[in-house]
Amino acid sequence: MSEQWPTGPTGARLVWVRSCLALLAVGEGLPAAWALLWPRHFYDTYPLPGHPWVAGFPPYNEHLTRDFGAAVLALTVVLGWAACTARRGLVRAAAVSALTFCVPHLIFHSAHLGHPFGLEEAFQLVSLSVPVAAAVVALLAAGGTTALTATPPGHGPVRSPAQEETPG
Repeated sequence: MSEQWPTGPTGARLVWVRSCLALLAVGEGLPAAWALLWPRHFYDTYPLPGHPWVAGFPPYNEHLTRDFGAAVLALTVVLGWAACTARRGLVRAAAVSALTFCVPHLIFHSAHLGHPFGLEEAFQLVSLSVPVAAAVVALLAAGGTTALTATPPGHGPVRSPAQEETPG
């Protein structure tokens, strides 16, 4: 059985998977490249000049900022690859990897919002929640609630000839 997504009536699932993974790849990839290539500028101005979210957590550390950019850029490669090939196993791995990064990121920033709560904090929560939602949608579209536990056909346990039942 091919791992490519089926076409036809289930084509909408493919569109959802690819759209969500592409959104994640772009949304994570642009800031990642920025942090890797221009770490000080990223630290001082992300996401927009005059609204420095990262600089609110001093001190600046070039090494840490570049490493963050490189690690998230690596995740972006997997997300992009999964979006392009739409192989079920890769889609699942990419979505779970994105959740592994995005959920703790959302939790941390939710616990460290500025006070009083205003438009900027609301935008922060939305910008951190959208990737979580996109990864969940991609994961569910990749295999529903069994996405983390299902064994693809032909990938079950290997049995020795002695374990095989012989017809009587």
